[in-house]
Amino acid sequence: MTLTSQLATPGLVIGTVAGLFAGGLAMVSGMPPSWAAVTAITLALPLVVLGAGCSVLRARGVLRSGTFAPVALYWLIAFPIARLFQEVATRLVLSEQFAFPPDLLAFLAFQGLVSVGFAIGFVWVQERMWRSG
Repeated sequence: MTLTSQLATPGLVIGTVAGLFAGGLAMVSGMPPSWAAVTAITLALPLVVLGAGCSVLRARGVLRSGTFAPVALYWLIAFPIARLFQEVATRLVLSEQFAFPPDLLAFLAFQGLVSVGFAIGFVWVQERMWRSG
């Protein structure tokens, strides 16, 4: 395993788990298994890529460890992008229509608010994975 892949592993794991949670929540809410799978995959893919990027940036000192603001700013941009990808890709797969959410600015603003919670969880899980590894 290369150094970069070792550094990226926490972000890969976190993105995958977040996608699995989204799929699980879709199942619990009564969605068909195929819809839940699409939900899980379309969220996991961008979060895996963006999470791995965040992990590498933190490990290389670009996003300093021990401070929360740089990671929060990263996810303020990255999380809404991941959610937008999920919304568009899910609609494309399930209904064969390419469309953005009806009120795009409100959607992105809400995802920006949610991103702070995701960033807190991301930092917490990542630091525990680095300490145990």
